[in-house]
Amino acid sequence: DEEKIDDVDGFSDEIEELSDSKCQELLKSIQPIKLALVKIRKLAFKLIHSTTKLLPAWHTTLEAMRMKVTNMPHDVSTWWNSTLDMLKYALNHRQAVDSMAQDHAL
Repeated sequence: DEEKIDDVDGFSDEIEELSDSKCQELLKSIQPIKLALVKIRKLAFKLIHSTTKLLPAWHTTLEAMRMKVTNMPHDVSTWWNSTLDMLKYALNHRQAVDSMAQDHAL
């Protein structure tokens, strides 16, 4: 049958197997995570592409917090682990990320 042809690796989409109400409940529960991920992606992108204002501010923030001056990795669709690397970095540098997110002058 056609469904089994598509499922050559033995994987199935468990979300498709949920009832509509359970699916909506799941999507609602993961919404905060999705929003946080979007914000971290935007910050990583802006830090990498704003070499004249945000990147120096990021380095200054890290220095002020006595953290090693490094650049935040960004996620790349072809690097399977890049989103995890970006999230780990953001969690390890949460104080600096929060500081940058709250600085409205930037």
